[in-house]
Amino acid sequence: MNMEKILFQEKAIDSLLWWVKRLWRNEGQQQNLTFKAPTGSGKTYMTGRLICELAHQPDWQQDVAFVWITFSDDLAMQSRDKFRDYFAPNIPGRLLTISDFDLGRLEKNDVMFLNWQKLVSRKAENRVNRRPDDERMLKEQGYYYEDVVEQTHADGREIILVIDESHKNVTTASMRDVIQPMDPKLIIRVSATPEREPSATDVNHFREGYVEINRQEVVDAGMIKAEVVCQTEEDLRKQSGQDLDESLVKMAMEKRAELKLQIDHFGLAVNPLVLIQLPNDDAVYGDNIVQTKEEIVTGLLLRNGVAQENIACWFDQKKKPEGIEDNNSNYEYLLFKVAAGTGWDCPRAQILGMFREVK
Repeated sequence: MNMEKILFQEKAIDSLLWWVKRLWRNEGQQQNLTFKAPTGSGKTYMTGRLICELAHQPDWQQDVAFVWITFSDDLAMQSRDKFRDYFAPNIPGRLLTISDFDLGRLEKNDVMFLNWQKLVSRKAENRVNRRPDDERMLKEQGYYYEDVVEQTHADGREIILVIDESHKNVTTASMRDVIQPMDPKLIIRVSATPEREPSATDVNHFREGYVEINRQEVVDAGMIKAEVVCQTEEDLRKQSGQDLDESLVKMAMEKRAELKLQIDHFGLAVNPLVLIQLPNDDAVYGDNIVQTKEEIVTGLLLRNGVAQENIACWFDQKKKPEGIEDNNSNYEYLLFKVAAGTGWDCPRAQILGMFREVK
């Protein structure tokens, strides 16, 4: 895929390259580089470019592999697929997943995409990827996470760890179970809202790296909205006397219709998507609830003329439909609780109706 070069992205990539090389000269493992970039600025693209560019730097001859880790299988696979779309056929190494543990090691420039939840989990079915303490429980064939990182280091190869959405996932358990066994030379923490930022002293003395993209640069480049528009008092007055649930659904439908007209006016093949965030009422009330908000909202959409096949759901027990991110997807409404809250990339999602309490 040929990507148009955007000035703020090119500057950020150059800064990231400089910091990786500079931190690499420090003694010790687990050097930290924080990359703070607004949601929608292209964090996956810039971080992927960093990995690809490193392999072709004349002053970089390090034997290194990469582990890219995020907090769900969907996002891990989304990152891998974007990486392939953006950079093939110029990817310097293999793009691997947890199913490739059987290879036993990472080779130079390999990028392995992993999900925290498969490595830090209390569920027995997920712990099959971790080497058990009891040797009697070892499987006869195949490799564990610990085997892969240990053999990679045994080959004399360092690891750079990329933590996507780092503000969500760097917990005590993840440090103990994932980062410490991996012992990467460098940790790149990618987030729009980092859980911590290095002090000016640490940055000035090269003890930690820091690269930040100014939000206004991203707005000026047309990549994210300048502002969020909320419903007005006039919008609410139009719905006066109606059930509140139905009012919110109707306002979302009206906004979608307005947006579709504008998009059609410009001759663009984009079908705008409405996100509807629901409360976790079935978990709170259990069997005592008569009707969940999912059932109520779905019924309201159907009664107001939306076809069942145009309504998608994305919950723990209902997987996100394939292709819903495509601009011309037939899905017009997506019901979710928290799944679409972080890291999901769907530019045609333009309207949000919230039935969930904002905390």
